[in-house]
Amino acid sequence: MPPSVLFVRDSVNHKNKVLEVDASNQLSVKDATAQSSLSNIDSACANISSDQATAANQATGNSSLGTIATASASQATAAHQVTTHSKLDTINSTLGGTLTVSSSSPARASGSLASAASKTAGDLSASVDGNSHRKCAIFGSCSSDSGSVKVHISHDNVNFFEDNQAQYYANFSNGHIAGHFDVNARYFKVEFMDTATYTLEYAMCD
Repeated sequence: MPPSVLFVRDSVNHKNKVLEVDASNQLSVKDATAQSSLSNIDSACANISSDQATAANQATGNSSLGTIATASASQATAAHQVTTHSKLDTINSTLGGTLTVSSSSPARASGSLASAASKTAGDLSASVDGNSHRKCAIFGSCSSDSGSVKVHISHDNVNFFEDNQAQYYANFSNGHIAGHFDVNARYFKVEFMDTATYTLEYAMCD
């Protein structure tokens, strides 16, 4: 009896071709893409030993995972929480009372720039050294309701310059004068801008 022959259809050339097997009765693959894919699969599987996926190995893996889970669970026991609370109490006790807040008053200095003194417009007061302070206020009174004073500043107590942003005017109702400025230059003095009688003081703080 003649051997059976199985034909397949070549969908590209539209011809019937014989389906062949090799000497081991395995289908002979001619397609280059299929052969390349099979070769890659074979290469990737070459280093896998036959016993890596056995039930025994899975059981060992499950046992190891169980050990890890048990160890993690034990870290959250009441005993561990007590130990943690004890350490937190120790930290709290150690830090207790170590925050110190200074309640001392700022360093201050004050003095007189004019004491019921008759001044001619353009007169200057004596200079004041503000080296240890950051803020200064000047305040007092002027016999002229239109009177004013202007601050002059210096870094060397020799060359003084007018600070046009620090000019303070008398109140029309009572002649009171008040103003304040930052002591950015070390020395300052005031210029009496009107001919009048002035009483003027300064007060500085750090």
